[in-house]
Amino acid sequence: MTDSRSTPFLLFLLLLPVLLMAQPAEKIDWHYEIDLLGRELARKHCNLFYQTDSTIFFSALDHVANRTSEQSLFDISVQLQQIIASMGDAHTRINYHFNIDAGTILPLDCYWFEDGIYILRVRIEYHEILGKKLTGINGFPLERIIDSLATLIVNDNPYLFKSQFPRMITWTPLLDHFGFGGQNGYELEYEDEQGSLERVLVKLPEEDGKVVNVQPEKLPLGWQDKKSYFRDCYFQEDQIYYIQYNKCWSREAEETHGSGASALFMPSFKEFEKQVFQTIKKQKIDKLVFDMRFNGGGNSAQGTKFIKKLIKSRFNGAGDFYVIVGRQTFSSAIINTVDFMKNSEAVIVGEGTGGRPNHYGEVKRFVLPESKLVVNYSTKYFTLLEEDLPSISPDIETPIHFEQFIKGTDPAMEAIRNHLFLQN
Repeated sequence: MTDSRSTPFLLFLLLLPVLLMAQPAEKIDWHYEIDLLGRELARKHCNLFYQTDSTIFFSALDHVANRTSEQSLFDISVQLQQIIASMGDAHTRINYHFNIDAGTILPLDCYWFEDGIYILRVRIEYHEILGKKLTGINGFPLERIIDSLATLIVNDNPYLFKSQFPRMITWTPLLDHFGFGGQNGYELEYEDEQGSLERVLVKLPEEDGKVVNVQPEKLPLGWQDKKSYFRDCYFQEDQIYYIQYNKCWSREAEETHGSGASALFMPSFKEFEKQVFQTIKKQKIDKLVFDMRFNGGGNSAQGTKFIKKLIKSRFNGAGDFYVIVGRQTFSSAIINTVDFMKNSEAVIVGEGTGGRPNHYGEVKRFVLPESKLVVNYSTKYFTLLEEDLPSISPDIETPIHFEQFIKGTDPAMEAIRNHLFLQN
């Protein structure tokens, strides 16, 4: 699945925060703007009303249009996103987060582990909350905040929201919109090692400062290089060949579908593929692992061709292939997961995927003329499986707990090392 990309559009996105800040909401003809949004989505989307009646959709838009006089551009964009999310297509959305200035983001990063949401990165002045379990903000329990922010995400499955919520709670305009803000800052409630609740007031940083990260004994394997497009590692002792595929994109994909200039700074998948098959030829390999748990998509064709070659190699035996998926497995990465499912006896390991197998995609965009809001919409429906499942569920579930993360344990890889495939 290919996202349309272009240098002019990327330049537009860089300038977008300036354009948005210079565009007062009260000067926008919102009745015209919101009417145009509805008409364009209905016209351009391949099947916008597949689960929600058009009357409900346009009535909801009219309700927002009639209440814009006392609201900011951001508040209006959030309400529009709630309506679009209710339509059920995770690829179709208002990019309301483009309205969020970097100076309004709380200086912390979190992750939703199996046993809760933990703080993994923070400004050094708040180092005491590093590695702590977050339980509330400004006196509001996290469960209540979750319920409100969930209205902005398509309710396909819990894994999609789990992947996005930790970032969303750092966006203070979003917290303010739903009534969770504070006049003096944002008081975080957290749980210490003894289970006692503590609080700390976190203020928005006025300038860049030093940040500190949780320091595990070592990072779990899948977490060690999430920013790489793709990488590989051979484990001699276990005779496991590990391939991590984080992006369905590459230098070659960018040359074909994007900007030639940007391609110069991207890794070559052709060279990586050559390296992989040299390793397969030279090394004794009992298990081949293909990790897509952090892959949010791109162009599926690259992975599909590669997977077909892998399956035709000497690993096309039952139990030899293991595919790791997770909450961030989405879009084209879903297609590539199904490539393994349909053409091999690969064992799926990890947690449920954020994306659903049968889904709308092939995304295009348009920009509303006055508000400059960017709207994504789907142009194609992908039917990958006969049964319309909300997520791809793994054969072996391996959720990760915070303590495992700290110790450097990768539950997915541990399960694969210990798994004995019973052949017929």
